[in-house]
Amino acid sequence: MLSAGLSLALNDVESTTRLICTDNDKPTLKNMRHNISRQPASTNMNKTVRIEALDWGHDVGGDKFSSALRSQFRNRSTETTRETCDHEQPQDPLRLLSHLIASDVLYGTTTVDPLSSVISAVKLRNPHVIVVLLLKERSPNSVAILKQKIEAKVQQGLDMTDQPCESNLQGFQVSVRDVIHNDLEDMKMVEC
Repeated sequence: MLSAGLSLALNDVESTTRLICTDNDKPTLKNMRHNISRQPASTNMNKTVRIEALDWGHDVGGDKFSSALRSQFRNRSTETTRETCDHEQPQDPLRLLSHLIASDVLYGTTTVDPLSSVISAVKLRNPHVIVVLLLKERSPNSVAILKQKIEAKVQQGLDMTDQPCESNLQGFQVSVRDVIHNDLEDMKMVEC
């Protein structure tokens, strides 16, 4: 449970850390909620971490997920110092995210398309978000294919708009690095 570990590591009395842990598998969501509820009250885990279903559909989570983002991050939205353009929709809850961190979300070539769609949609709606993925390469070249698809989908999204604020995605590239660790074979770090 990467997000819960991050929250515990960052949690202190003055911390404003807010995390949303996601999955689309009901038993996994139930298990995550159970793990959060079992944390000591002193960790403020119930206030820091929220568990939500995330469907890798075309609207990146739908209305319920967007509502959860707004609710979890509403106090932080006024702290954002990013410049906005007149055409931007400040109500878009994905604009409230600073990081998207995921691990073990690539299960071979069958998940390349939906995962690349989610990542590219998030980047197009929030060009400032930092995306970090830790992935096991289960199929030959699946991470390289994911990289190519994310870059192509972001470029396709840029080609469909002429909005000047998207210029910070011009020349967009995905970085892939090998993770060197004795216990982790075929692991890659993807960043964009």
